[in-house]
Amino acid sequence: MTADISALDVPLPVVEAEAERLWQERDRRIAALHFRQAAEHTNSPSDRIAFSHDAWLITHPEACATDRDYPGFAEWVAAREADNRRAREAK
Repeated sequence: MTADISALDVPLPVVEAEAERLWQERDRRIAALHFRQAAEHTNSPSDRIAFSHDAWLITHPEACATDRDYPGFAEWVAAREADNRRAREAK
């Protein structure tokens, strides 16, 4: 008996999107692992706290602010950086 595998066919863009999601998840997990390892190897309590918070934020991106949360802020920062660059070049 042969099975009809046409129902299992998935469009390439769907496969590519899932692969990208999996790679991003892998990268997040590796980054969190590095932060946890850094926290274990430091003697500074404040560094341990900072590394632990970083690991948590990496694994919970929904807790991080985005440009949508602060409309216009990215442009404001870019303008300040351009002003600073011009001031340094003028010296």
